[in-house]
Amino acid sequence: MKDLRAILARWAAGLVLVAALAFAAMTAAAIHYRHAARDEADGRAADRAGYVAAQAEATRLAAEALHHQEAVYRMKAAQQDQAYETELQEARAAADAYIAGHRVQPKTAQSSGGPALTIATGDSAGPRPQVPAAGVVVSEQDVQACSEVTAYALMLRDWALGLDDPQTNPTAPEPIE
Repeated sequence: MKDLRAILARWAAGLVLVAALAFAAMTAAAIHYRHAARDEADGRAADRAGYVAAQAEATRLAAEALHHQEAVYRMKAAQQDQAYETELQEARAAADAYIAGHRVQPKTAQSSGGPALTIATGDSAGPRPQVPAAGVVVSEQDVQACSEVTAYALMLRDWALGLDDPQTNPTAPEPIE
């Protein structure tokens, strides 16, 4: 132990100097890393604020784009509704013309009265006039219903075919070649 005290006494000033330098280096490192940690935290907070602001801006832009696209769709729907109404009126007129041109007319009676005229005008509860055996009789309401459904189906077909057309639908994907 004596040898240890002799070594320590001989090197005491150097050991104190090394200890003081080590303490100073540790203090400087602690101060440096404290400032670096504070700067990093401030930078992350600023980044987070930037992310939040960017997300709010992106949300606003997306909402504007959505509202714009909904307005475009409402406009297209109004145009399609108008076109459908026009097509429906044309289909009804064509059905009326078809009905008028292809109506099965019962034979009129020879006399100016009697049961045959009553049957022809539909005022009697008697038997119906004879219909050709090879014919199919469809009521006016059924002809009108078929005309309306056909007009609607044709409008839907035109609409569906227009979904892939980039001129009428700017959101349509490009065709793959």
